[in-house]
Amino acid sequence: MNKTTPAKILIVDDTAENIALLTELLQSKGYQISAARDGERAIKIASHIIPDLILLDIMMPGIDGFETCQRLKSQDLTQAIPVIFISAKTDINDLVMGFTVGGVDYINKPFHKQEIFARIENQLKIQRLNQQLSSSELNLRELLIEYQQQSDQLQRIVTLVVDGLIELNNSGEIQQANPAVKKLFGYSTKALQSIHLSRLFAEPYASQYESLFFHNALESTKQGIFKEEFSEKSVEIIGKRQDGSEFPMELSLIKIPTNEKMYLVVIHDITSHKNKEEKLRNLSYIDPLTNLSNRRYFDENYKKIWLQGQRRKSQIAFIMIDIDYFKQFNDSYGHQAGDDCLKIVAAALKDNIKRPCDILARIGGEEFAVILPDTSKEGVVQVAEQLRNSVQALKIPHSGSNYGVITISLGIAITALGKKHHSSGALHQMADDALYQAKQSGRNQYIIF
Repeated sequence: MNKTTPAKILIVDDTAENIALLTELLQSKGYQISAARDGERAIKIASHIIPDLILLDIMMPGIDGFETCQRLKSQDLTQAIPVIFISAKTDINDLVMGFTVGGVDYINKPFHKQEIFARIENQLKIQRLNQQLSSSELNLRELLIEYQQQSDQLQRIVTLVVDGLIELNNSGEIQQANPAVKKLFGYSTKALQSIHLSRLFAEPYASQYESLFFHNALESTKQGIFKEEFSEKSVEIIGKRQDGSEFPMELSLIKIPTNEKMYLVVIHDITSHKNKEEKLRNLSYIDPLTNLSNRRYFDENYKKIWLQGQRRKSQIAFIMIDIDYFKQFNDSYGHQAGDDCLKIVAAALKDNIKRPCDILARIGGEEFAVILPDTSKEGVVQVAEQLRNSVQALKIPHSGSNYGVITISLGIAITALGKKHHSSGALHQMADDALYQAKQSGRNQYIIF
């Protein structure tokens, strides 16, 4: 794909009217259009024609859009093709799932013509840019030589670029900087003149870069993040503004081919990107049904608490919780009632876990787990009894239970105070064994190992 060759777009939708509408719109812009009405057919067509972009519906017969995207991303031939999901679904979990399986964007139904054009062209531009970035070193050097030869023209462009561009001498002193650098760091043009690049970085990066230039080590194999190929790569570091505030940024340091004593620095503020990453990461730690922490969050944080407990030789309690006769409840009242029950039970459990250091998570279908660090045996028993009583007090009817209402069984395992234990997995297994015994002993009770 290039600017003179029409981009090939594959439309995947089980509705003929949607395909016809999108085809008419996109052909009016000169795009080459192919279409498929199900995921299996789409994968075959994509593998054959290798389109530049795929518009993929989520809800389809057979395999849905998410699975179709996963399969495309698992194949060498099709994994680099950008996929834009088209759907009437706007739930945040669907959006997260789309990006998780490899989608690059969403277009909501009903379609808006200008939005479709803008999003498609944006992805095609990114695709072209990625192709340029994957070009050979020779192409990069030719671009830099062109920069030297057409400096006047490029200077006008540089003024408008949102990324910071800095020209350095061999000692790391700033010679020129575009307006974006002044905006990013809060320095005036005069203040930037001849200051050292390291002044723009927080520690430990400031000291590392100062040493880098002081020893003229761009071609050395110095320990740390600086290696001989460093000038060909981008790194994430922390920038420091004139007022002392810090922000994450991506830094590229490139030798100017026409002058080996000069360097071009490209600085990209990635604060927004990092914030989005953090939001998505937090979403990935939440169970969407109960809004409790999920298994992934539990496993990661249990390991941290375990290691802290082993270092400090402090006590850790592991409580496994299972809703009694839950399969029978689902069979009798239906899965929607089962989901509602899980939500209500989860809320009741959460009300009894008070300390920020404690963990409560849903780790399976009707299974929950609690970690109580630095808690005495008496305290653990008190929490367990509160959890059991709070669920029984909900009085959720359950005709398949011996108690007539929803209840829980609990298995408790506690590390011995002042002693090291073999593994976190062993404590987990002890709690699981205790839970099994509680269920075998009649349910609606706790057992301590």
